[in-house]
Amino acid sequence: MKKLIALIIILFVAISSLFAVSEVDSLKKALSQVTIEERIPILNTLATKYWYIDPDSSIFFASIALELAQTSKDKMHEAEAHHKLGGAYYFLSDYSKALENYKKSLLIREELSDNKGVANISNNIGMIFQELGNYDKALDNYMLALQFYETSRDEKRIAVVLNNIGTVYGDLKNYDKALLSYMHSLEIKQKLDDKSGIASTLHNIGRAYHNLKEYDKALEYYERAVILKNKLDNQYSLAMTLNNIGKVYSEQEDFDRALAFFQESLEIVKAIGDKFGEANTMNNIGEAYLSLDELDKAENYLKQALKIALAIDAKYIIEASYLYLSKLYDKHGNHESALYYHQKMFDINQKIFNEQVLDKIAMLQTRYETEKKDQEIELLIKERDIKELIIGKQRNLRNYLIVLIFLVIVIAIITYISYRQKRKDNQIIAEEKAKSDNLLLNILPVRIANDLKETGKTEPELFKEITVYFSDIVGFTHTSSLLSPKELIEELNEIFTNFDEIIEKYECERIKTIGDAYLAVGGMNRKNPQPEINIVRAALAHIEYLKKRNKTSPIKWQIRVGIHTGDVIGGVVGIKKYIYDVFGDTINLAARMEQYSEPLKINISEDTYNYVKDKTVSHVLKETVSL
Repeated sequence: MKKLIALIIILFVAISSLFAVSEVDSLKKALSQVTIEERIPILNTLATKYWYIDPDSSIFFASIALELAQTSKDKMHEAEAHHKLGGAYYFLSDYSKALENYKKSLLIREELSDNKGVANISNNIGMIFQELGNYDKALDNYMLALQFYETSRDEKRIAVVLNNIGTVYGDLKNYDKALLSYMHSLEIKQKLDDKSGIASTLHNIGRAYHNLKEYDKALEYYERAVILKNKLDNQYSLAMTLNNIGKVYSEQEDFDRALAFFQESLEIVKAIGDKFGEANTMNNIGEAYLSLDELDKAENYLKQALKIALAIDAKYIIEASYLYLSKLYDKHGNHESALYYHQKMFDINQKIFNEQVLDKIAMLQTRYETEKKDQEIELLIKERDIKELIIGKQRNLRNYLIVLIFLVIVIAIITYISYRQKRKDNQIIAEEKAKSDNLLLNILPVRIANDLKETGKTEPELFKEITVYFSDIVGFTHTSSLLSPKELIEELNEIFTNFDEIIEKYECERIKTIGDAYLAVGGMNRKNPQPEINIVRAALAHIEYLKKRNKTSPIKWQIRVGIHTGDVIGGVVGIKKYIYDVFGDTINLAARMEQYSEPLKINISEDTYNYVKDKTVSHVLKETVSL
């Protein structure tokens, strides 16, 4: 009876998410009336229950469970307590502590040969790395979990991990691979008749086809998801899928159907009180009416969406509302209001960009701390292995005494050989280090490379009055579909190699290529006396090179070029595979200039034009550059 009363008190205290001193004392008193073996699983269960609603309380319960498990040397429950702590810190977005606890749980489960536990923890670790944008490590951990689940033939969890892998490929915009994982997951869920899982995966498949602009297939899977979600009465998820169907029809310019699905989605999100969904859907409806030139209806929905978005500070929705309202008033001929909303859109865009920069810097710091913690855990594993080895040696020392002299002789010979080999190895290492240093200087500025070699990190830097060049290849998707992968890579390699030589000739810097897009800057090299002139000359040389090449090449390529001058932020992105990148509205404006350029033409902004208009390239600009 005492034990039953104690358990009731524990559950009663757990209902409250705020723990006063008296409540904690009551909990401790109740726990003292049951055995340690009974306390630990109860506390771990409570920790799980509080993951979502109150992670701090979850940490409280799991910490007590961990202390009791360590005191009683109960390894399995100790691993479980670390697992619960990892989950609580995950929901608090404290990924460093979450990873630390998951790794400790993983270490114990490996010792206990708990393959199912290893798989569960590996999946959770994959989720953390996915949140941090470290997709390589996310995939590594998901694949490890998948391997264990396949060995144990746990089909339900196999389907979950396959879905997670699909989301990683979706984040990487590799929708073909995402579809393969989703389809495999769907096949298993259908076999298990997991209706909720089927609905979720159908939606994901529809979204992948949507991103690939294969609208018929996207609609097929979205509509199948809607049927199941209606049966399951999953209103939030149903509204999301209906909204996506509306977007498909909107992109196909079938606005009547689009509006029907948007309205259905709007009714649901209003009923469940989803303000974000309500603002987003109203924006979509307003955009559809704007496309139909039903301007009064468009204005009504867009202003309602803006009001809700401002109330919940949904910046991306606010930005979209301002954009659509600017277009609406432009159609009305009310240019003053159009300009007002365009300026508001620009202001919120700047806020979003500034937050993205800060978030990216914070994410880089978090990734650095997380990976540092990961390395510390790996050292703990090695130390554990070393300790076990030492214990084993001590246990078997008597057996080794007979062959001790022989081992000493062998060790002496090995030491001598190792000494000679080490001298050779040191020479090889020195040569390879020189090669790696040269390679690092090829991909990063000297200051950045030195910072990374000395401290392992570098600070972002603001560069003033940088001229940004952005180009992409006209009709690349169509032309590339006609070529084999080898032919396509050879073509791009030849073109971009010549582009690089031209950029280097004019003392500018190529930052990166993204598919068929080419990004370069002038002015980050302090020795370049006239970066604006040189970047324009380089752009002209690129076009002349392509014109000359097209005369003899069976494959004709054309580019559009956009150039803008302004401030940019430069810095290293990533912790392991270093990439030097540039950020800022100047990059975005250069990209927009490129979008409005013409084939084999250069579109420069007014800022850049003011720098070069009185220089020697001005007569060429009048013929070649679209302003």
